[in-house]
Amino acid sequence: MNQEPSILQVVLMGLITVFVVLICLIVIIKLMGLIMAKVAEKKAVPAAAAAPAVPAPGISQPGDKQKLVAAVAAAIAEDMGADVNHLKIHSIRKL
Repeated sequence: MNQEPSILQVVLMGLITVFVVLICLIVIIKLMGLIMAKVAEKKAVPAAAAAPAVPAPGISQPGDKQKLVAAVAAAIAEDMGADVNHLKIHSIRKL
């Protein structure tokens, strides 16, 4: 006698399999995030201590606002593959 599984058994096994795999993926991604955070922390500490923060020359002066806007517009246009004339920058805020 050949005893086949019912439709309900197949559906439940499929759902259980999917959720078990998803939980495993979540655990793996969390572990990788912790590992990468520790590696980045070890690399960032010596680099931050070695190089003092120096402002970019020419941008910190109030009269160079137009140069800053032009540089930002050029970078955005290059990234978008568009012409600078098609861009309109409304505001630039320091983060």
